[in-house]
Formats: sequence, C-alpha cells, structure tokens
Amino acid sequence: MGFGLLLIGYMFAFLATAGLGPYIFAGLLLGSVFMFFGLKELRKYSPVFIYALLGDVLLFVCALFSASAWALESFTSINTGIYSTVINFVKIALCLFFEISMLYGIADLSKRVDYPDTRQKAITNMIYVGVYNAFQIFTLTPIVTSLDGANKSTTLTILMIAQVIYTAINSFLIFKCYAMICPVGQEDMPYKKSKFAFINKFREIGYKDSKVYKQKNLLR
Repeated sequence: MGFGLLLIGYMFAFLATAGLGPYIFAGLLLGSVFMFFGLKELRKYSPVFIYALLGDVLLFVCALFSASAWALESFTSINTGIYSTVINFVKIALCLFFEISMLYGIADLSKRVDYPDTRQKAITNMIYVGVYNAFQIFTLTPIVTSLDGANKSTTLTILMIAQVIYTAINSFLIFKCYAMICPVGQEDMPYKKSKFAFINKFREIGYKDSKVYKQKNLLR
C-alpha cells in the first residue's frame, strides 16, 4: 500500500547517504523515485501525505542541482563554492520539510486506524528530526568551519552518527507501519516470508510491539 516503497526510498535517500559527502545527490535521486511512488499510494488513505509528496519532488529537483554542482566542480574549472553552499542550505530546509511532512502523514494515518502507539512515536520523531537539522545547520556556521582539522572532523563524525541514529529510528517506524497497517480485506493474509531472517524478525518485533496485538489496523 506504499509503506514498503517509502521505506526503501527513505533508506536510500537518508540512511545510505550518511558519509557519502559530495555524492549524497546519488542517494537522494534514487531514493526520491521510490518514495514518490510510495507516497502517491499512501495519499489515497491520508490526503496530508500530499505535503510529503511535494517535498519529495522538490528534493529530487534539489538533488539534480547538487549533481550539476558536482559535475561542474569535477569536470570544469568553474568555482561552484557559493552555488554549492546555497544548494546545501536549500537541501537542509527541504529535508526538514519532507521528514516533518512524512511523519505528520504517518501520525494522521495512525490516528485514522486507531493506532496511538505509532502516532505518538511519529510525533516524537519530529523532535529528533528538528534537533538533528539544528545541529546540521550549526556545523555550517563559522564556529565549526573555522575549527582545525581534527576538531572539525570530530564534529562532522558526530553529525554522521546522529544522522544514522535518527534515520534508523524513522526507518523502523516506517517498517512498523508496513507490518501493521493494511487496507480492509488484506488483514487475514499471511506474511510472505522474506529470504532475509532479520526482516522476518523485525516483522515479529513490530507485530508484538503493537497495542493491538493479533489484530492489524485497517484502512477503510
């Protein structure tokens, strides 16, 4: 119904890009495509996903500009300093908008299916997203950019670890939605076993963690 594609795209766009440096645009381009189709499907069940869908399209466009900046820097003698800086700040703003919109959509959908546990976690995760982005903006200020090599590297490493942690938390939330929410008529369908044991284990954890144990949440 959309959560599977959203999860794949989100992990490509946000989790897999940690530490990619100037090649982040590649993960964003690929992830945005998956997320687009996932969000398009989810919009059928909660109209507020339109905001996340809009944010996803804008992120794709921003990733194209990032790719152009990388190409100019790599294959020409053009200095893209200011251009790249502007794109970077725009990307941060769009990522914040997208993730808040996505979590808002999850919270709204969870409310519609009476799944308060996931709704509360979506709201809590909005705080994590805000804190991370505030820290990311801080790393772009002269306070950090003027640091010596070792201290600056340490700060950026902390930023990367923070990104991995909060995106992993969001990914698990999306996975729980994938495991626990389904359209009416599919509630009695058994899970298709995955070839990967850890995926089956995550499904079991997400299923038992629900307050509506042994009863899926239905979308009408």
